Amino acid sequence: MRYLLLFFILVGIINAEFIGEITLKKDEVKNIELFVENSKKILTFRWTLYKDGVLITHFKYDGIPYQFSLYKEHSNSAKITLSSINSANNANPYMIFYFTNYDDMQKEARFRYYIFNFNSNVEVM
Repeated sequence: MRYLLLFFILVGIINAEFIGEITLKKDEVKNIELFVENSKKILTFRWTLYKDGVLITHFKYDGIPYQFSLYKEHSNSAKITLSSINSANNANPYMIFYFTNYDDMQKEARFRYYIFNFNSNVEVM
């Protein structure tokens, strides 16, 4: 409980915005349209395997594929940097996807995702 409270305090400090929560079946694709630095971009994600408490996820953003192994109990998040406009001061906008649950009966994974937007140069469409 302490860690959850600390997380929400930090989220408030660094300007995070809750975007949504979604449940996906295996290989079901979720597209998120973004407007980043005056151009439209699409972030795509899906999951392909759940075994022994590990969920294998695949993301694609700006033509670059990413793969993450997310664990139900720890290391349950994936970070996708949306822009490198402020690389000098390390305040680039990014999204974080949290793996929150896996339903064994329905064979579905649940995610929550947030955007960390430091300069208001990213919009979710």
